[in-house]
Amino acid sequence: MKQPVEATILIENHPCEVMATFQKLGINANVENIKLRDDVTDHVAELKSNNGKVVEELKKASLKVLRISEDKVWIRTNGCSVCKLLYHNDVIVEKVKVIGNKSVMYSLMLPNVHSLKKFLEELNNIGVKVTVINISEIDSEELTERQMEILKLAYKLGYFDVDRRISLRELAEKLGISPPTLEETLRRALKKAVKYYLNKKG
Repeated sequence: MKQPVEATILIENHPCEVMATFQKLGINANVENIKLRDDVTDHVAELKSNNGKVVEELKKASLKVLRISEDKVWIRTNGCSVCKLLYHNDVIVEKVKVIGNKSVMYSLMLPNVHSLKKFLEELNNIGVKVTVINISEIDSEELTERQMEILKLAYKLGYFDVDRRISLRELAEKLGISPPTLEETLRRALKKAVKYYLNKKG
């Protein structure tokens, strides 16, 4: 298969610093989302118990923390080995679901099966247990939900303006993906959008 694929994988014994800190301090919370960068990873976590001292406890554990709302916190770390692989491979993270204390399920989008195999090999090399739950080809005729999200954000922030108001690197940082991955995603998405428009106009 040379066309893009979606894959759902489960990583056990995940080396996430935030999850490990939650477990160590006995904090009942779940990581809801992550934003990947080159040298740091941002986490949004939902607190299951309304403990006013949670932020202070996390700061004492040497984590950078900011309370977003009564039940959500933003946490920045240097990024675990899994996050670094996600950022530096041709991978777009569509969904993240924490399962228990040490496992994370990821819904991913990749350019092809070869990219997936390479990514899985690198995960095995760092010693995590990874299980592939599902793999499916992406319909090349339709924009994926993630592609649509990226196109809309790029348009809204002025990436397509004549006097481009945001660079590829800046847009990639906002999306938590590498510039090469964003460039390829935009190329595929724009090709689909143009094809759809031309077919519609006849």
